[in-house]
Amino acid sequence: MALSMKAGVTSKMKLKYFNARGAAETCRILLAIGGEEYDDIRYDWTPGTMKSQAFADAKASGELKINLNRAPVLVVDDGVSIGQSKAIERFLAKRFGLMGNSPVEEALIDCVAEHCRDVRDASMRKGFSAFARGKTDEEKRVAREEWFTADLPTMLGNINDAVQETSQSKGFAVGSSLSLADVVIWSMLSDCQDSDKEDTAKAAVNCDALNAIVSSVASHAKVAEWLDKRPKSMF
Repeated sequence: MALSMKAGVTSKMKLKYFNARGAAETCRILLAIGGEEYDDIRYDWTPGTMKSQAFADAKASGELKINLNRAPVLVVDDGVSIGQSKAIERFLAKRFGLMGNSPVEEALIDCVAEHCRDVRDASMRKGFSAFARGKTDEEKRVAREEWFTADLPTMLGNINDAVQETSQSKGFAVGSSLSLADVVIWSMLSDCQDSDKEDTAKAAVNCDALNAIVSSVASHAKVAEWLDKRPKSMF
């Protein structure tokens, strides 16, 4: 299988995902930081049904095979497609120098990013989101309260302690410069659903290291520029 186009033939990268932040937004933030021009291909869906004809057409065409007929998919500038959001994030972070200055720093950045993925996975397992099935509204309410008052503060406190071990400068998770780990922490704490932002902030109130990182990423000129111009979406 050939993994590249003819020599000298290049094009803009393409990021294919739904018209939402979701699993692709960290990738978009990284692209903004890197100043990379790309085609932000978004699949719209029918309101109230979450069905997307554009997504169905993309699957039928075979262009999403690399991600097992799911999104996101990144088509890089030599025409190769990459699936899995975390693989795409690491690819972009390396491309833009956001994976540390040594193999050890790269591993630590990966470590912190995986801690954040654990938080997101635990939140989904808790089962209180609008997409959760098999629970009553009251059961979701109780689960949500437990998550934001007990589970999340504990997990964030542990990550805060870990970051204090890996950071060499306030506002950065690993070493003393911006990395993928910082962007992932910012996304987890600041780019969550609007309905969860206040409770997430309360859960992280004692996490000084994490909050410093959120402020550092939010103040990045290219991040601020992207947040100002990005399309509005439900999640």
